[in-house]
Amino acid sequence: MKPRAAWPVLAKKAKEKCDEAFVALKQARDRVTHLEQSRERMQLLYTDYVARSKEAESRPHSMSETLNFRGFMQQLQALIARVNMDLNEAQHAVEVKRLALKAAEQKRIQMDTLVEQDLKAVSDFHRKREQKEMDAAGITLYNLKH
Repeated sequence: MKPRAAWPVLAKKAKEKCDEAFVALKQARDRVTHLEQSRERMQLLYTDYVARSKEAESRPHSMSETLNFRGFMQQLQALIARVNMDLNEAQHAVEVKRLALKAAEQKRIQMDTLVEQDLKAVSDFHRKREQKEMDAAGITLYNLKH
């Protein structure tokens, strides 16, 4: 009796799926990090423009300057809102990919267990067969002596 060839192949495929799921999760986490950094930069820019706007209000300025400041700040707020939406979607994608990795890991563990069980069954079979042969040889030897 030989170990089945299918189990190691299935275990290898399960390991590859785990690796792929891990890479996908890492990419999703990198995207979340990138979006968080973008949001921080935009919030700093917005804070800077609010300070500049208040500074401009303290000195004489034209209506167009005021409108430009407000327009730019509104654009920044809209951009921050869009990044927040993208960030929520990216965080959801991380959770989905994390669950996919967990499922792939479970499948890999299952396949590894099946490989080990198959190897143990083959080992047990050979051990029992060898024991039977030894017992038969012992009985034959005993019968020849008596």
